[in-house]
Amino acid sequence: MSIFRFKQFTVDDSRCGMKIGTDGVLLGSWAHADGAGCIIDAGTGSGLIALMMAQRYPKTHVTGIDIDEPATLDAMHNVSMSPWSGRIDIINTDLLNWSPGNHIPEIEHPICIVSNPPFFTEALHSPDTARSLARHGTGFGVETLIRWAAGIMTRPGDTLSFISPMDRDDDVQYHLSLSRLSATRIADVSPRQDKNPIRRLYEVTRECDVHSPCHTEHICIRNLNGSYTSQYSSLTSQFYIDK
Repeated sequence: MSIFRFKQFTVDDSRCGMKIGTDGVLLGSWAHADGAGCIIDAGTGSGLIALMMAQRYPKTHVTGIDIDEPATLDAMHNVSMSPWSGRIDIINTDLLNWSPGNHIPEIEHPICIVSNPPFFTEALHSPDTARSLARHGTGFGVETLIRWAAGIMTRPGDTLSFISPMDRDDDVQYHLSLSRLSATRIADVSPRQDKNPIRRLYEVTRECDVHSPCHTEHICIRNLNGSYTSQYSSLTSQFYIDK
């Protein structure tokens, strides 16, 4: 059993195909949901980001969705053991067949979609079906996420926040343009001070809702000696237990 302990909750990801990693913690710490009527964690896995967003936004309902049943069993257990079990729903279904209108009461405020989607594209897939599905996005990846999200982002102020490899940025920007979505915030993420960025965090909304230039920033995770930078420590301070 693999248990990850955070300040206010624990996460067991033993049945989940994709294990907890820095990408999920980064996204859950960085994504904004100010003023959102609900938060949707698309591809919730073990429920990490759903729990992080519930902690950060104590008045907002969170729905986590995943097609993988063992992963949702982990997520349901983790939610049940958290302080926010009454505000988080976990749904085991194909996200592409799901829409807020069928499962969430009428929402007057914007929705916030958060997702750490599968993005590995190497030819040799994992022999473990669940891990392969989580890593390679069979049927669901960044491009599919963007198309799906664009279809339900109908309210002014609806947002989608996600993470992707830097070398996929051309593809991401192309699919955002096709879906008439534009970035409002971007953060490039370097694993260490002497390394180039390998991840990019995106916050996007409908083109018609963009009224100011995109805010860009750079996040460096570790110092040259391997310790966390003060920037990363500050970003994740609500979650990591001090050592």
